[in-house]
Amino acid sequence: MTPSVQDPSVDPVPAVSVSRLSHAFDERRALRSIDLQVPSGCLHGLVGPNGAGKSTLMKILSTLLEIQSGLVQVLGMDISEDSLSIRRRVGYLSEDPVGYRQLTVFEMLDFCGAVHGQTRGERDNAIATVLQTVGLEAHRDTQVGTLSRGEQRRVGIARVLVHDPELLIFDEPAAGLDPRARSELMTLMRGLSDGGKTVLVSSHVLTELGDHCDSVTVLDRGDVCFHGLIDQLPGSDGELACYQLRLEHDDEGIGRLLAGHQGVVDVVSLESSAAWQVVCRTTEINFGELLATLVQHGTAVEAFVRDRNRLNEAFLSLTSGGVD
Repeated sequence: MTPSVQDPSVDPVPAVSVSRLSHAFDERRALRSIDLQVPSGCLHGLVGPNGAGKSTLMKILSTLLEIQSGLVQVLGMDISEDSLSIRRRVGYLSEDPVGYRQLTVFEMLDFCGAVHGQTRGERDNAIATVLQTVGLEAHRDTQVGTLSRGEQRRVGIARVLVHDPELLIFDEPAAGLDPRARSELMTLMRGLSDGGKTVLVSSHVLTELGDHCDSVTVLDRGDVCFHGLIDQLPGSDGELACYQLRLEHDDEGIGRLLAGHQGVVDVVSLESSAAWQVVCRTTEINFGELLATLVQHGTAVEAFVRDRNRLNEAFLSLTSGGVD
């Protein structure tokens, strides 16, 4: 069994406790008898390739999926027996949250508070507090649909905060945001954790998770391949390495050009088509030829540097990518 991130004697009732949890969709096994514990009051990252089981786990913890096999406790309650009580104390934000774009920010939060059974006075107080927390006081009466993408993400976080949950679960909250908005979002989550809430967040932007999280769980093909403190992450095995490529101008064709080069394993566009993450197999890549290819393409390269973020390197060493 995977040990908890923190000594149980220090935190006798973890925010999340999972034992032998399995889940399948038809013939595909999304989770394979996993074990993990998340201490109360921490910012915990959940990472893994597409199809690793992250969203499945988050939906189970949020009571949106029923358990098929295993034991799960959330805030000390059995998820099979106390799902309604858990919902009152948990806030969940999906990767693509559904929102009522025609409502103002206040109307949206007022509706969410009413759904949770808050009185008029309780809702007014809660809304004032969460708007200040997420920095949207000036947009109280603005229609949600007119806000920027980053501001809409903040509205989403405000929605899950309005009933003052103890555990916050965010599935890819930074998806599609520019670097500044992503950084501000992670800083906000760090503040929520420092304020006593437990925050569980998944993201493909590993650099920011590595900079802000206390601990992390790495999933691969439904299995836990690492669960512990950020400082306990293993280093890279040396065969795979992650590089950051920055261009002077946007270039949509660079992704295909890079993906076809020998030794390039994966290419991911970051905040724009002028910034790319390039995963290379160091035993096969010829960086001189790669840069020459970019120059021949007419690309103005601003920077091409190794990303030595600890979580990025551990991710490459621990995961295989893809799904079964």
